[in-house]
Amino acid sequence: MLIGASVAALVCGAASPAFAQTATALPDPAVQQAATQSGTTAPSGDQNVADTPAALNAAADDVVVTGVRASLQSAQNIKRNADQVVDSIVAEDIGKLPDRNIAEALQRISGIQIQRNYGEGSSVAIRGLTQVRTELNGRDIFTASGSSNALSLEDVPSELLAGIDVYKNPSADLIEDQLSGTINFRTRKPFDFDGFKISGSVSNTYNDLVRESQPAASLLVSDRWHTGIGEIGVLVSASYQKSSFRQDTISTEPFYTLDPTNATDAATLASLGRTGQVTTLPHGTGIGEVYGDRRRFGIDASLQWRPTDTLELTGEVFRNDYKFRFDDYSYFAYSSGASITPQPGATFAYAPNGDFQSGTFTNLPIGANTSLDTRHSVTTDYSLNAKWKPTANLTITADAQYVDSKTTDLRSIVGLNGTATTLTQDISGAVPSFQITSAPGLTNAATYSNAFYLDDLNNARGKDKTGRLDAEYRFDGGFLRSIKAGLRYADRSNRFSDTGYRYIGLSGVPSDLEYVDFGDFFRGDADLFGNAVLFNRTTALNYDATRAALGITGGAVPYLASGTNTESQKTYTGYAAAFFKADQLAVPIDGNIGVRVIRTNVAVSGYYQQYGLVTNADGTQSTVSNPTVNPITNTTDYTSVLPSLNLRAHLTDKLQLRFAASKNISRPNFDQLNPSLNITEPGAAQLTQEHDTTGGNPYLKPMKSNNFDVSLEWYFTHSGSLTAAGFYKDISDYIQTGISARNVTFADNVTATYNVTSYSNVANAKVKGVEVAYQQFFDFLPGALKGFGVQGNFTYVDSNAPSPATAGPVHNVSLEGLSKYNYNIVGLYEHGLLSARVAYNWRSQFLMTTSGNGTGNLPVFEKPFGQLDASVSVNVNPHFSLTANGVNLLNTVTSTFYGIETRPRDVMINDRKVTIVARVTF
Repeated sequence: MLIGASVAALVCGAASPAFAQTATALPDPAVQQAATQSGTTAPSGDQNVADTPAALNAAADDVVVTGVRASLQSAQNIKRNADQVVDSIVAEDIGKLPDRNIAEALQRISGIQIQRNYGEGSSVAIRGLTQVRTELNGRDIFTASGSSNALSLEDVPSELLAGIDVYKNPSADLIEDQLSGTINFRTRKPFDFDGFKISGSVSNTYNDLVRESQPAASLLVSDRWHTGIGEIGVLVSASYQKSSFRQDTISTEPFYTLDPTNATDAATLASLGRTGQVTTLPHGTGIGEVYGDRRRFGIDASLQWRPTDTLELTGEVFRNDYKFRFDDYSYFAYSSGASITPQPGATFAYAPNGDFQSGTFTNLPIGANTSLDTRHSVTTDYSLNAKWKPTANLTITADAQYVDSKTTDLRSIVGLNGTATTLTQDISGAVPSFQITSAPGLTNAATYSNAFYLDDLNNARGKDKTGRLDAEYRFDGGFLRSIKAGLRYADRSNRFSDTGYRYIGLSGVPSDLEYVDFGDFFRGDADLFGNAVLFNRTTALNYDATRAALGITGGAVPYLASGTNTESQKTYTGYAAAFFKADQLAVPIDGNIGVRVIRTNVAVSGYYQQYGLVTNADGTQSTVSNPTVNPITNTTDYTSVLPSLNLRAHLTDKLQLRFAASKNISRPNFDQLNPSLNITEPGAAQLTQEHDTTGGNPYLKPMKSNNFDVSLEWYFTHSGSLTAAGFYKDISDYIQTGISARNVTFADNVTATYNVTSYSNVANAKVKGVEVAYQQFFDFLPGALKGFGVQGNFTYVDSNAPSPATAGPVHNVSLEGLSKYNYNIVGLYEHGLLSARVAYNWRSQFLMTTSGNGTGNLPVFEKPFGQLDASVSVNVNPHFSLTANGVNLLNTVTSTFYGIETRPRDVMINDRKVTIVARVTF
């Protein structure tokens, strides 16, 4: 329901005209097709409803409305005409979405909240739930990984997409496996245009915190021809983006409440003069200065052939290649799980509940790390579709797809250890401050007494083979308008291999160190310890050079067969749905009723691995090459029956009321089912630190939800609407994160405690809420003032689930990633050559995880925040435009806390971005 519809696509025509003011506009054919097909579930290439010569020629003399008005109108038409509750974003120009990142574009839709990863949107929640299904043209799309079954939304360049549809309630013909909704990404096809079309753009983005600029470019070429064997069309679209980023973080280490029955804690309470009073202390603090870059390259090629008027075939290859890198300096003074010692005589301050606010500690460890993380993901989607209309009333569609996705990841860390003489902290303000001192000085290598190296490699391979057959028979008049039925088979597999972290204790402190100036950290607004020496970042950026500088021989950490886990999922599906319309009633009603039945077979396998350490003759330690290994396997079969009902009452020509009831499921992610667990013995210098690991639960059941939706929609102008929707979801077997402590004894009789993060099906969860959305251009104003418009939406979502922590200050939590309140307000202007948009997005506090490592099983919350973005475009002529975009203009600061606000966790800032775009279309 945002910005969309290109000049070129509007010119190329569709069968059903749309209007803006008094002029007639032709909607984007992809939009028209999505708005008119029943359920809009089939791939966009399958359902061209505006492809006849009569439809194309009918609009030859129409006045074309372009830009923001047309885009709002097209998105509004999709929502108005759909058989379910649907919201859409439509590309304003070929390959152009209103936000560069597709996750950030989605945040403008009511009911959607996004998570950011290093300054960019990366994942979404719909109506408070993160169990979202992603599709490309109505088919599966995903990024191979060890952590998700869906597409990583930060991977795909937005220029490849014509639009995005968000289905908020299911119908029988929609593919299952979501609790919150389905996001369908639509690409363009050659038959969307009436002939030759070319469009391209170049841009440059400057990021102010990292102080770097990077380029981007896109190109689309399409044409169609009448030949002796029928009509043929070819389209190729490509996009390249590169961006840099920086993120600065100030962290407060986990809080521990002193136990008066423990002798050490009792002595600490006495030294603080707090005997008999509840007292909670943090165990340190630190900073992280992260640098990184992203590179996206995507290509989409499609071939369409219409040999007869009744048969159309579409083949498409969609390939996305994404590279991500970050490296960082992190500097901490912390005692982890070991006790922390207050400095005698120092002044301390506390919150009313006894939580530490400021004070000074003495003699605690220093950790100074330089690290590298890289990810490379390539996803290729091959699809073939045939649509046959043997009669005017019957349509048969066959679809086949093969997806191949690969991801490789590298993590490399060089750590220096020393001892801080004092740590002075003050966490009472919005931005914590702290000072670290050491006897030799932080800029002196003598501060460090030893060092270590950690590295970990992993890779993932996901494949999906899918076949689908659908048939729809339309009746001529009467109450029953059409019947749809179909079969679908999908064979999805995932393999994830992980070396586990290799620990190497170094015989001395590396000589390849550098002086790091933290003077501009947090834009210079933080009161910190100053500068320090750390391992050389330039060396750390090269994995091979890092190992060479540290004298590590024998190559990279090896992959072992026991480090691989596999998951396979086969589904056998059948559905039937009836579409009806009672237009003779005083209040006309239409809708659909149907049922979807799915048989699911899941098999998982993995290993429990325990790596010990060996102490070398020189006293250093390193990870043993042969771990203790135990295999784990499990298979599960279940059948799901998912009925659905969608009703729509046409109260007036402009006012309609919807009601929907449905049942759906969401299967566990592969990482949640992964039975593997890797545990590596800590080195002597790390024994007192916190040890964390993550493993899945192969016995998880799918989550189930009963859903009820109602919405009232008033379309008072062609691009103006006011809608309100209420929803309720009753979820059983909801999967939640929890942490359990496990004591592990190794072959050399060393025992360490590990906090193991895993998953379980907890008690029922309930989600309910309201969405309100409004959009309008003020056409009634005189002259240039009629160019002003506004979009706004507000979402209220309430949920409740038990916290894994059975004791402490937090007993019940909302669902992860859910803000109770969320709103968007977008100011629009379009008149003459000028288009402008100013968008502010705000969300209230939300739960990041139900159990954060080191929190004592407490949840971690993110505080409320808002972000301001803007864009201005000058349409120099019908073929050329210039655009300036600004992102994060207010320099938003995000903050998290452990359970309660008196226990801060992280405070972060990211780049402000300015992009200049030049676009040409013919």
